[in-house]
Amino acid sequence: MQRACSSKIAVGYPTKSHGFRQSSTNRSATFGSRFSPRRVDRAERSKAIIASASSAELVKDLASKFEIPGHVEFKEGRGGLPTVVLKHACGSSAEVTLFGGCVTSWKQASGDEVLYIRPDAVFDKSKPISGGIPHCFPQFGPGEMQQHGFARNLDWEVVGSSADPQPDDRDPEIEIALIDNEYTKKMWPHDFMVAYSISLHGETLKTDMRVLNKGSEAFDFTAALHSYFEVAGVENAKVNGLKGLEYLDKTEDANNPPKKEEDRDSIAFTGPVDSVYLKSAGHVELDVGTGAAISIDSKNWSDTVVWSPWTAMPDCYKEFVCVENAQFSEPIVLKPGESWRAETEMKIVDL
Repeated sequence: MQRACSSKIAVGYPTKSHGFRQSSTNRSATFGSRFSPRRVDRAERSKAIIASASSAELVKDLASKFEIPGHVEFKEGRGGLPTVVLKHACGSSAEVTLFGGCVTSWKQASGDEVLYIRPDAVFDKSKPISGGIPHCFPQFGPGEMQQHGFARNLDWEVVGSSADPQPDDRDPEIEIALIDNEYTKKMWPHDFMVAYSISLHGETLKTDMRVLNKGSEAFDFTAALHSYFEVAGVENAKVNGLKGLEYLDKTEDANNPPKKEEDRDSIAFTGPVDSVYLKSAGHVELDVGTGAAISIDSKNWSDTVVWSPWTAMPDCYKEFVCVENAQFSEPIVLKPGESWRAETEMKIVDL
């Protein structure tokens, strides 16, 4: 039987079971109370609080409403940014910065950090956080608006928290939301809500992203979770699970990338890599070079992006690899009242 938690990063969750049902293509599915009027109103109220409160005041207010001691807590994080801390009884933890809705830390019970924050990252809201798991929404890559859209450089609101009893331990969870405002409508004139849940099940990190069309007209979007993972030397890292897929090689031409077919069992790094694997399977692994790998299972994300800047970032390129869940090859179209949902489950496996 799979253990709920392990004290060693290299041996936690040895099974490679994917844990998800077949991805649904129903874009108008209803997700219970996730998009109820009460949830939307709560997010609107939280937005007003953020606009008027200092960081310390906001952290205090959020703690009074959503804190579950020992499981879901709030603090002033890097740069004083309001940050949610998830703690599992097994010793694992995760941190979510409300600016950008960015997961900035995911630690195993051993204390080992899985994510990577670049040394050039700033935490003063002057630009998106460079590292962790930033959002790309409602645009992945370059396009009609700013690179990767606006979700990663706006404050998200807390709309719920929980630590529901499980067979082993209570799983801490935080739900945050991003709602259209004057700033977003200057770039993207649509009424929307993005709800994003982050939780810990033992040492496993789970994300659940839902997008709702609140308006009277249809809209389309692309999206991604731009996940940065720490590796033990980029030359030792490998990505497995993408053989046979078509991919766009953006290192040859970022604006008009050629389409190729992946014939390698494992993707190694010997130079810059910027590849979008189209219609990828729901499972991929990043061998971090320590005898362990990060197993990434996804539901309803259509594509996988693999990126290494190589010597374009000489101070840090050896220390991380990005393996990203993306919705790029097939933009999502939502009619009024429709919603879309995508999930990920990340865990450490022993090789």
